[in-house]
Amino acid sequence: MQPIVRRVVGRLLLLAALVGVSAACRVDATVTLEVAGDGTGTVAVALELDAAAVDALGGLDDRVRVDDLLSAGWEVSGPTTDGAGVGRISAVKPFGSPERLAGVLAEVAGPTAFRDVSLVRERSFARTTWRLTGIVDLSEGLDLLADPDLAEVLDGLPFARTEGELALLAGCVEASCSAADSFNLVLVAAMPTTEADGGSDAPGVVDSWTVALGDRTPTLFHATGVLEDRAPRTWLAISMIAAGLLLLVVVFQALRLLRARRRARTGVDRRPAPARPSAEILEEPSDPTRAARRELRLVVLGGIGVVWDAGGDPEGLLVPFVREQGGVVDPREVADRYRAVSLGQMSSEDFWASVGVSGSVEALDAGYLSRVRMRADVLPFLDRMEQRSMPVACLTNAVLAWSEQLRRRFGLEGRIEPWVASGGVGARKPSQAMFEALRRMSGVAFGDMLLIDSDPATLAAARGLGMSTVLLRGAALVPADFGHPVIDGFADLFRTREA
Repeated sequence: MQPIVRRVVGRLLLLAALVGVSAACRVDATVTLEVAGDGTGTVAVALELDAAAVDALGGLDDRVRVDDLLSAGWEVSGPTTDGAGVGRISAVKPFGSPERLAGVLAEVAGPTAFRDVSLVRERSFARTTWRLTGIVDLSEGLDLLADPDLAEVLDGLPFARTEGELALLAGCVEASCSAADSFNLVLVAAMPTTEADGGSDAPGVVDSWTVALGDRTPTLFHATGVLEDRAPRTWLAISMIAAGLLLLVVVFQALRLLRARRRARTGVDRRPAPARPSAEILEEPSDPTRAARRELRLVVLGGIGVVWDAGGDPEGLLVPFVREQGGVVDPREVADRYRAVSLGQMSSEDFWASVGVSGSVEALDAGYLSRVRMRADVLPFLDRMEQRSMPVACLTNAVLAWSEQLRRRFGLEGRIEPWVASGGVGARKPSQAMFEALRRMSGVAFGDMLLIDSDPATLAAARGLGMSTVLLRGAALVPADFGHPVIDGFADLFRTREA
């Protein structure tokens, strides 16, 4: 297929040359690139002929054939002629990806008219930037619009006239005048932007360039569109507020603990008692004076690093999976979106879309969750707890739907109950709301619970509520003066007692 401008404009100029009308004619083309927020878009070509050109051709209805344009996927409108005698014809073709844009532009006026065309996406936190660059080169003049095969038939004269004869037909009477002056090309780029009121990604940034046929200087064009995603910034602000509140809670708990220690002093400055052997965890409360008031009635397990192998956090599993699926590569952005979905603020389908991953939500969920592994010592531990008639619960920061799928996959339904996931509560550990949800769902007082977790901050919050606590050691180093009992695996809970 010949390029559309060469196909239509070249034929029109040829017809005008053959008619031999000595009045000045104009034929102008407008090429509009409209880019959407996902990198797709359309290329639209609008040709306009003044009344003199239409008269020279004897009308447009029988002069322009568009069958080959339609077969190539162009949607053609016209030709039409208005009351002033101005003729118009337009054509539109979509491009399904940024890589297809250059090929569609090549169909407009050939590969040399638009060259080095690039449409690139840049991602940063809560921001997507589209950059369009390229060169318009019409230095070939009338030869750009000529059909090489037709020129050969016409003894090397693409329009059956010499350049001087074409100049006279175009109304050029001065030496500096050229027939190419009868044609201009206007390039318009409509780039996506985030509107201030609605946050839509409809094209909103418009730039244009006008290039005359035969211009010896190539014209560089560059356009930029920026899309702002306000949701991550909102969650960031909320997270900062929540962190501030958590800090206040920690400070308050620290002050309360300090006051309690001061009241317990007898005049001798005592250091905090060293951590007890791990074998005593299930058998004795930390404070012998409270033995009559405390009874271990519920063992609570954390999620990642306790039930599931460490490395199941966003940076450990989710970021590589998103990258493999062609999504965003910034781990901070993925972690931010994961936090939102783990709070129940969006569905897993919305999450995958927000990180640039397309496909079936069921397949994506299953593909990611297939990478999660359960610790090898969890099932033996649950067996021991069932033998002792000791209920086991789980308190985890997790997407509710993902958590439910993992429970079914590993056969944990009925063995760990209740299962408190942040996605179902709307809060994350170490928030007190998570612990309160656990207390209400289990019906067990905090003083009668033992929490086994891999996160020191969560253990500190639990200790402040009166829970017994144990750290399941992970990859991080544990300080020598760490205030919680430490185990390397569930077997450590029983080792000394059985010996």
